[in-house]
Amino acid sequence: RSTLSSSSAASDVYKRQANAKAKREEAVKYALGFVGSRYTYGGASPSGFDCSGFTQYILRNSAGVSMPRNSASQSSVGTQIDASQMEPGDLVFYSRGGIDHVAMYIGDGKVVHAANERMGVTTAAWNYRAPAKIMRVIGA
Repeated sequence: RSTLSSSSAASDVYKRQANAKAKREEAVKYALGFVGSRYTYGGASPSGFDCSGFTQYILRNSAGVSMPRNSASQSSVGTQIDASQMEPGDLVFYSRGGIDHVAMYIGDGKVVHAANERMGVTTAAWNYRAPAKIMRVIGA
């Protein structure tokens, strides 16, 4: 009996991990669909995003994850991880005297983010700036 319940518990864990992986992949695919979109300070919709508006919109609409509106608040959601543990869909936070920017890790050493007015939503190396914190919010 204990083997059966143990096996069932392991199966549940595997299903949750597989579901989280699928949600992370969906979030990345959805986010990449907005590359080329406009950057708008305070923006949180496809007509214009800022960095935290972008991650908030992507996570809500692709993975059903509710996030606060600004990057500093978003940096306290989920489970903090090390760079060696990053998986697509994790959030990478950057700081200049305090958290001031957020991007989504997409794999292969890259992030997607609403960069600035000149670049809009684009991809970059995950460490184009020194990351301050990395958080897992999907499947945390």
